[in-house]
Amino acid sequence: MDMFSVLTDALIITIISFLPFEEAARTSVLSRRWRDLWRSTANIEFDERFFVRDNVAVETQRVQRLEFINFIRCWPHEDTAELILRRFMLRMSKPCEFKCDVQMCISFAISRDVEVLELDFSDPTWDENDMENHEPEFDLPMQIGLPALESLTLFACSFNPALLINLRSLKHVSFGWIAVRMSTLNDLLRNSTCLESLRLKKCWNLEHLSIFERDLALKTLVIDNCNFHQECFAVEAPNLRSFKYSGSVGNFELLFTRHLEEAELDFGSESEFDESGGELLQTLLSSLDCARVLKVCSYILQVVPTGEEPLRMQSPLNVRHLILNTALHRDEYWGIAFFLKSCPFLETLTLQMSPPRIFPDYQPPFQFDPSRFWSGNIERLYRCVLRTLKVVEVKGFQGTVNETRLLRYLLYNGRAMQELKLYLSNEADGHGGDRSVYFQRAVFVMGFPKASPNAHVMII
Repeated sequence: MDMFSVLTDALIITIISFLPFEEAARTSVLSRRWRDLWRSTANIEFDERFFVRDNVAVETQRVQRLEFINFIRCWPHEDTAELILRRFMLRMSKPCEFKCDVQMCISFAISRDVEVLELDFSDPTWDENDMENHEPEFDLPMQIGLPALESLTLFACSFNPALLINLRSLKHVSFGWIAVRMSTLNDLLRNSTCLESLRLKKCWNLEHLSIFERDLALKTLVIDNCNFHQECFAVEAPNLRSFKYSGSVGNFELLFTRHLEEAELDFGSESEFDESGGELLQTLLSSLDCARVLKVCSYILQVVPTGEEPLRMQSPLNVRHLILNTALHRDEYWGIAFFLKSCPFLETLTLQMSPPRIFPDYQPPFQFDPSRFWSGNIERLYRCVLRTLKVVEVKGFQGTVNETRLLRYLLYNGRAMQELKLYLSNEADGHGGDRSVYFQRAVFVMGFPKASPNAHVMII
């Protein structure tokens, strides 16, 4: 029996509103009754990428973009007159060419007391790894009175800072590819007392990062490759649960992070090996010692042993899940050992295999033989490996010599090991290696001697 046929249109629209916009549109082919129901969804996504392809000529893209605009122009009709809007997202890369249409979309969303507003005018061809500042593609008109707005995302869309004064119900804010001053962020934090997450991506004109609000409700703070005048970062956020930073190494002062659950650090933008950075990194890690999940990059693995304590943190970290972006290069060995010794309660180790980011002027803290580094030396028998480590994941497994050496060590000494998950790489290694070769190497790993009778090797 078709149970949908007995439901009212209002109930069906409620169900459709939980679907992604593209999936909601596909329901129009189900029957004549469903043809226009999806147009009353409370979740609207006008995404240029559904129409414009990256791998076609510019003229073809222009035609595809016009089709996208025509789709938007046909949207408002009699069935959307009383539409209750939960989320409205507009993503397009050439908004100035269709300024009136963009204005119409924003007015459409605001007139329906939208709760989640996302405007992304960034160009997909922009390189996220360079420090070039791109001028905003669109200026957000001054809108007064958005009492229902809970989430605001503005990418490549400038705005009048006075707008934020009236948005007191905001819980989530994301700014990207725009100029933002620290004073604007402080006003936002001061006025939006309910703010739970703040995300900054490729922003500039920030003098530094300074957040000091003892009553702050902020739980998530993400800083992604922003351009600061001074690399000074001071954060006092007693309710912070998640901290993610990517960019340059600087002076970090993180206070009241006792409730921190996860931290992610990526200094891949650094272009030189700097021994003085080891002390800065160890100071930063000590302020994140409560995090149960920690993700670090190859730069940290190479530089952190150059600090005052080359073998481990002075105080142990509370990390239960350690994620390493690594190539398992010999220059990363001491950093990997540093974290294994600093995380005595580690339960899960994830190795995300990535291309090596190796510095030609790297100097190891001690001389060593890479081929014997993981060969059962008593100095490498870390507490977490012997007692607590249960799960090891290798994402992008190719079965290189360095991978197999480390895995042999973990299986041979891991008395609490339960699972070794090998996610095979989809990329060729340049030497004739492919998934079939990686699979054979993974089968070889399955035969390694195991300290734990409960250890199982899974090939995925």
